[in-house]
Amino acid sequence: MCDSATCPLPAPPPLVTCDMEPHAFPQQRLLTAATVTGADAATVARMLPILRSCVPFDDAPALLARVTRPGDRDTYLLLLTEHRLVVAAETRILRRQRLHLNADPRHLVDVLWTPEPTLGGIALSATAVDGVREHFWIRTTDVAASAEALATVFRRAALAAA
Repeated sequence: MCDSATCPLPAPPPLVTCDMEPHAFPQQRLLTAATVTGADAATVARMLPILRSCVPFDDAPALLARVTRPGDRDTYLLLLTEHRLVVAAETRILRRQRLHLNADPRHLVDVLWTPEPTLGGIALSATAVDGVREHFWIRTTDVAASAEALATVFRRAALAAA
């Protein structure tokens, strides 16, 4: 018979499971960031594999929010960190996920954002490296905090690029 003095403690559960890469981005950070903007946790969980593959492990999310594009019916999720801007898309009917945009904020030009507190969101426009102008409407419950996150990341990126 084994007691706690003679038997070692059971091994803790593994931190890396079969479906995770060892450098996977922590899901808890994303869910915490999603609650700030009011993003749906189920949407975040579905798009997590795409977001994980694009963001380094040690890069903390500054903003995670659902976004829409003019004239497009797909669901989009924007993740902004200090080193990456990732936009993942999901079709409405079949819920197929795809990567829409993955860029370093320093490589985006003509970045403009306009907070609209009365409308509950922020208009974000940027030109990607390939010359395509992207327009997003960021839906958020805290417009001021989201606008501050955009300002912090893109001002830092502008200083680093200069």
